[in-house]
Amino acid sequence: MNISQHALWQSQVEQVDWLGLSLPLVSVIIDNYNYGKFLQEAVESVFRQSYPSIECIIVDDASTDDSRRVIQDILRDHPKVITVLRKENGGQSSACQDGFDASSGQYVIFLDADDFLLPSAVETHIYVHLSLRIPVGFSSGDMLQSVNGEVVLGTRQNLSDHIRSGKGRCPDLLRPIDECLGKLYPLEPMAWLEEKVHLVEPHSAFWVWSPMSGKCFRRDALQLVLANHALTSLKRSSDAYLNLGINVLTGSVLIDQPLAVYRHHSANGLARHPHLNGFFSFKRGREPDNSQIGRLLLIDYFMDCSDDLIRRSSPRHFIDALQELGRHASFHGAPYYLSRQVWTRWKALREHFSFWDLARWYAGLRRKKM
Repeated sequence: MNISQHALWQSQVEQVDWLGLSLPLVSVIIDNYNYGKFLQEAVESVFRQSYPSIECIIVDDASTDDSRRVIQDILRDHPKVITVLRKENGGQSSACQDGFDASSGQYVIFLDADDFLLPSAVETHIYVHLSLRIPVGFSSGDMLQSVNGEVVLGTRQNLSDHIRSGKGRCPDLLRPIDECLGKLYPLEPMAWLEEKVHLVEPHSAFWVWSPMSGKCFRRDALQLVLANHALTSLKRSSDAYLNLGINVLTGSVLIDQPLAVYRHHSANGLARHPHLNGFFSFKRGREPDNSQIGRLLLIDYFMDCSDDLIRRSSPRHFIDALQELGRHASFHGAPYYLSRQVWTRWKALREHFSFWDLARWYAGLRRKKM
């Protein structure tokens, strides 16, 4: 969609009395550290969106390259961009927390500064969320993979593997919002997406999603996990924490449609090359296991928030979420981590569980090495 088309669409949206309501604001938070050469393109991809209600926030994590000059150039062209300029480098998780605090949208996209969005990304995510019969915590679209500006792959393997397995098939998962509202829906109908949306059930901590830039989170889902002060210790791969923590509580959906572009380059934090069947795109054992760190941080945080989480869901839901995190943590060298946390917080948990229910849970965790 070109600029004149977008302006026309925006005016049409403003003229439509959508039952006295408006489309939800989407906050696109761009996390940048020394990616000045990519930042302009990331921002422009936000302003090329076909969706009309977006705020753009740049969080610069004390870059040492020319990022601050690039940001000044961006502000001349887009004065409504919100900027958060950190004085000290704190890592990706801290930048995400700062960006979230500065945002207002009911939906949030964390866009890595070296990636960019395809023009229909935001509109597609919001259409899916507004049409879902199951109110999940986030959606994950597929991502193209590029090298030196050339599209090398059209998918992410983990996401495609889950879709091909058929596990996410769920009858009547969508009730298309445009069919519900008819002419009152101000954007283009996208009922064709119905066959491309696949459920990831709650209580699953197995990675099936795209990286950070491919997802759209509900604000209230992020609030369940982002207030963790210990999260600042996870300097990169923050999606390892957000995806796992939110999915074990609320579930998510996959959208079998490329919505963003993952750029491979020499400074990528983890993935060094596009996916190749049967081969890892990173060197195993050479990088910190951020998924493992994220799981352990989530176990601690859920235990700290046990009273709130249990009262807002149920004891069974709470146990199932922790069981899944503990099971995967035990695969990564922490065989008794969850059972130790249950023992440490025994007194607090007794407010919600009988002695014998808690004792049986603890004994089962010890047997399973969780």
